[in-house]
Amino acid sequence: MVTVPTADRRAVIARSAFLSDDVGQMVARHDTEGPTIEVDLAPADSDGQRAHVALTPSEARLIAAQLTDLAATAQRAGWTPEVLADARERYLPGQSDEQIIARLDALTARLGGLVLGYRGKLDWRAGRILTAEVGAELLDRAAAAVDAAEQHLAAHQQAVEQLGAVKAELEALQRFYRTESEPAR
Repeated sequence: MVTVPTADRRAVIARSAFLSDDVGQMVARHDTEGPTIEVDLAPADSDGQRAHVALTPSEARLIAAQLTDLAATAQRAGWTPEVLADARERYLPGQSDEQIIARLDALTARLGGLVLGYRGKLDWRAGRILTAEVGAELLDRAAAAVDAAEQHLAAHQQAVEQLGAVKAELEALQRFYRTESEPAR
C-alpha cells in the first residue's frame, strides 16, 4: 500500500517572493495557532541548501523594524567623504556635508534605496534627480523674487493712481476756490 502525503490544507492568506522567485518565497497562512508567516529560502545557486523560518505577525513586524533600522544605518555609512565630495562637485555645489546627507537620505527614501551606483559613486539617475531638484529650487527662488518685485511695483502703481486721483480732486477744489474768490460779475 502506498501512503500519499496529505495536502497542506492551511488557508493561504498571501504569498510573495523573497527578494525574487529565484531566492525564495514568503507565505502567510491561517494555522492552528493563528496567522503564521513562513519564509522558505532556496536560492538557485545554493546547491540544494534550504532554510525555513516560521514567524508570527508580531515577530515579522519586529524583524522588519530591525531590518529597516539596520538598512538606514548601513545606507548612512555609504555617505563616505568621497561620495559627499562627488555629490558636491557634480550636483550640489556649495552645500555642506549635512545638507548633502539630508538630500541623499531624502532621495534614498523616495527611491527606496538605489542612490549609490557603480564603484561607490552616485547613480546617474540619482544625480539627474539632484540636478533637477537644485534647478527647480533656483527657479522657485527666482519666481518668488519676481513675485515680490511685481507686488512692490504694483504697490507703487497703486500709489501713483491714488496720488493722481487726489491731484485731480485738489485741482478741482483749486478751481472752485478761485472761482468763488472772484468778485461776481
